[in-house]
Amino acid sequence: MPSRLSQAQRRIVSRVVAPVAVLVGALILLVIGMVILLARQQTADALERQRELARGMIDIRLAELSNMTDDYAHWDEALQKLGLQIDRDWAAENIGIAMNKRFGVDMVFVLDSAGRTSYAMIGQADSNRPADQAITAGYRELLERRHSAGPDALASGLVVADGLPAFIVVAPLRPFLTSIDTTRQSRSLLVFVDLLDKPQLRHLADIYRLPNLAVAAAHGAEPTASIGLRTGDGRTDLSLAWEGDDPGARLLLRILPMLGGLLLAFAAMTVFVLVNAYRSAEKLRIAEDMAARDPLSGLWNRTTLANDLDRPFAKDEITPFTLFYLDLDGFKHINDTHGHDIGDVVIRTTSSRISESIPQNAKAYRLGGDEFAVIMPGRASKARLGWVAEAMLTRITAPIVQDGLTLHVGVTIGIARAPEDAQSATKVVRLADQALYAGKRSGKGIAQFAEPLHQTEDESAGRPDIEAEAARRAG
Repeated sequence: MPSRLSQAQRRIVSRVVAPVAVLVGALILLVIGMVILLARQQTADALERQRELARGMIDIRLAELSNMTDDYAHWDEALQKLGLQIDRDWAAENIGIAMNKRFGVDMVFVLDSAGRTSYAMIGQADSNRPADQAITAGYRELLERRHSAGPDALASGLVVADGLPAFIVVAPLRPFLTSIDTTRQSRSLLVFVDLLDKPQLRHLADIYRLPNLAVAAAHGAEPTASIGLRTGDGRTDLSLAWEGDDPGARLLLRILPMLGGLLLAFAAMTVFVLVNAYRSAEKLRIAEDMAARDPLSGLWNRTTLANDLDRPFAKDEITPFTLFYLDLDGFKHINDTHGHDIGDVVIRTTSSRISESIPQNAKAYRLGGDEFAVIMPGRASKARLGWVAEAMLTRITAPIVQDGLTLHVGVTIGIARAPEDAQSATKVVRLADQALYAGKRSGKGIAQFAEPLHQTEDESAGRPDIEAEAARRAG
């Protein structure tokens, strides 16, 4: 019976608790997964918008610097003072330190037609430093690109100047109003350089909402919120990085408490369902136990005996067992003389003694009135079975003392074995009953083995009719 009860509990768990838990758990995991995916997508979209903004920032600054450089280069006075002859005072006043103060240009160079530096302003001061020493990566490639595009072409891009990425524009000095252009085949060049130094980065970060904008090395793991800076020579050794927007994290911070509460609610619901499922299983176990037991003695009842007798014959090969049929001698006299309460005491005491005297793997049953049965599984010799029967006889016939009364009952036992004596449940019951009858006729108080069925006797299988056998014996 315990195995049946545990199976009933497993059925409740597998059919009720497990599906509910799996369904709700799957729904919660699905919601969590969807929220995480949504959060990641929001963050990815926000970072991509910031990258586009940063690329646009570079394009806009280059366009501004290009317009400014071209305006100054396309000026007759600038051509006269810078291209044909160098007027350093004019240069300092108009394109030198003044350009830094007005427009934030960090370096200004004038190159003659041979590419030599004829004027330089670096860091708000005139300088004798050549442009090709101050500007490294991408500088020569930019000059070549401008030269190949024609005498009036302008070139812009990114270079590295003094170890920092910088915007650069190179424009040819040429006349604006003068109709005769004598410098077309030998242009001098005006070069403006805007460094991406910390002040410039802070300025751009404020305008374009790119927190903590900074220059980072492009080697190794590139920051998630960054764009590569490609210099004029095609290299991308540096990048612009910033503190990327993370709307997904903010979403999760808002959603996580709700998901946590949902998980707690799910856990509470699961515990509630489990508790109620096991309570239901326990009620079922108690109900099944009550239905399977005799209420007075606590032993298994007649229905359980019939089920247990069917089980050994359920397979092709009979599982060996021995059936003991017990009938009390003298119980009716005690019950009639001392009343039903004393009779109930005798039944309970006898039931307890039967349980105590049989092997641990055997089961005891009360069939009703003063009739009992015992099933002992396995194959055993007659000597072994006789010893078990003798143990029951000795224990049952011991005096029972109750309310000052000393009561004596006897017992007669019929024994039938399967498959040695019979090969069906019905025949085993009948043989045990017949053996009990024979014991009664022999003087009671003994254990009587059944005689095996002869081959000519009916061996038809069927459910043991225990009640019919009892009625036949009583009749």
